[in-house]
Amino acid sequence: MMVCVGFLAGAAVLAVPYAYALKDDPNQPINIRARSVEANEKTGVSVYKGNVVMTQGSLTIEADRLEVIARNRQMELVRATGNPLRMHARTDAGEDVRVRATRAEYQSKARKIDFFGNVELRRDGDVFTGEVVHYWLDDETFTAEGGDSGQVSATLQPAKKEPAR
Repeated sequence: MMVCVGFLAGAAVLAVPYAYALKDDPNQPINIRARSVEANEKTGVSVYKGNVVMTQGSLTIEADRLEVIARNRQMELVRATGNPLRMHARTDAGEDVRVRATRAEYQSKARKIDFFGNVELRRDGDVFTGEVVHYWLDDETFTAEGGDSGQVSATLQPAKKEPAR
């Protein structure tokens, strides 16, 4: 079952909360720690293994393995795997966003993140689960699939009431 979530009436609440990371995060340096790295400057491929932690601004990715593909010193693709893989970020609105999956791929030119394998997204009290999630950062939209064995699910907390003035 494929679910497309965009700015459709009633579904917009699912798309907007998952705006990952601060808008300035892509302009921050990338820091990677791991037990080992194999880098090939000719191909532009670097593979980090063992307790990998990548940070860029408010964004943190924890994985068992991280592959970075770069062309002309520009990151094009990042593939991460873990059991589980974890991502944490803060939004410009101050919300805490956490994602757990077994695999993720980030395509920098398309500004798209694909999560695979028992995906769980949390934004403060809201929870969204599925087998596969494709997320477009610029549009703040995503599609999700439940996979062969399940469905997608969402638990959304009521909006917080503004204090009376």
